[in-house]
Amino acid sequence: MERYIKGLLLGLVMASSSLLSCSKEFLEAKPQKSQVVVRTLDDIVALLDNAGVMNRTDFFKLLSDGDLFFTESQLMASQETNRNLYLWKADYDPTKFYSFGWDLPYQQILYANIALETLDEIKPDATKQSLYNETRGRALFFRAWAHYQLLQDFAEAYDPQRPEQLGVPIILESTFPKQVKRAPLKEGYQAIVADLETAESLLSNISTIKTRPSRQAVYSLLSQVCLNMADYPLSLSYSDKALEINKQLLDYNELSPTGIMPFDQYNDASHPEIVFFASSNTSFVAKEGIECVEDLYDDYMVNDLRKRAFFNTAKQFVGTYSGRADYQFTGLAVDELYLTKAECLVRMDRLEEARKLIQTLLEHRYVDNVVTVTIPQNKDDLLRWILLERRKELFGRGTRWTDLKRLNREPAQQKDLQRTYQGQDFELPANSNRYVFFIPDSEVEMSGLEQNNRD
Repeated sequence: MERYIKGLLLGLVMASSSLLSCSKEFLEAKPQKSQVVVRTLDDIVALLDNAGVMNRTDFFKLLSDGDLFFTESQLMASQETNRNLYLWKADYDPTKFYSFGWDLPYQQILYANIALETLDEIKPDATKQSLYNETRGRALFFRAWAHYQLLQDFAEAYDPQRPEQLGVPIILESTFPKQVKRAPLKEGYQAIVADLETAESLLSNISTIKTRPSRQAVYSLLSQVCLNMADYPLSLSYSDKALEINKQLLDYNELSPTGIMPFDQYNDASHPEIVFFASSNTSFVAKEGIECVEDLYDDYMVNDLRKRAFFNTAKQFVGTYSGRADYQFTGLAVDELYLTKAECLVRMDRLEEARKLIQTLLEHRYVDNVVTVTIPQNKDDLLRWILLERRKELFGRGTRWTDLKRLNREPAQQKDLQRTYQGQDFELPANSNRYVFFIPDSEVEMSGLEQNNRD
């Protein structure tokens, strides 16, 4: 396996003149399948099990979503691009060096496409059919997951009244396409749904290896896609399907109150909530000078166990579900399904069901399982309350950026973000075009893609 991975990486380096240094853009440097040795079913499994590639997400969203607070000394010491992203500056990367938010998902898509094309050439015997089906389902999920991550960074929030909205290039083959163009945003989401719907029948309900996707992961991602598209009945349906497979919540009363990292390194026993494991390629866990913003920190009640599970006494985030400071969990989990389902129920006027559902979640988060907050009765108040609970529960997972974008389309939910640095105020207004990141300039120059505007 080691020789195989090295050979694969060498092929990528030869094709892209070093992806990691970003000297060429990934879409313009697609290696042909013949450049990498992927022939057997075992080869494909190994390719998709490369968690260092397939289970990583970028960190731009985490820096920009307003939930992290950098002390002035920490921000001053940070890299210029990180500092600019944190302050929502229009030109956040004057060096034009940081393109991995674009490159990484397209590398995942390449791997998935190579896997799918190689599977097309294999005729498994009966003893391998189950593994063959699972592997095809995994490849389809990873391709959908990568396209989904790209849309969260490089496209606007979905608006059904604006068919002209641009998404990203949807790449469905490993060979370099004759023409690379940005697909309409709706078409991008449709491609994601198509891959996931095909994967659904191929995957097992639950994966014992959480870096591998499952049918529950398919339903979880579909619930997110439909939530982004404001299709609340369908999002609710997929949330239900995922929770029918597993709805177990971790009781935070069982966590060690003295542990440096409150959550154990993830496994099925200690983290029953993890559906699909992914982590940010840069972590902000347990970093000196990086804290929870004051207003959010104060929103946790004293007997809300999330306050001590997620943050240490210095307000640093230590509550990642990976249980390790170097892996900041950004994957899919059961608690998010509860929150997505609750939001959809409220929007569909099923208020009592939503209250009972959120009550169940919070019972696993409060001291002695006693919820001491009053859950609102009024629809508008209940929706706002659930959205705040979503922000509190999913801190540091990368979901806040997407939530801000979609919720800013609703006047009642719009939020302007503000920061101060060296006596200067910085703001990210609701619906600002700075909610989309730049496509790497070299990709725009070579492929002729339309660049995002940020001003």
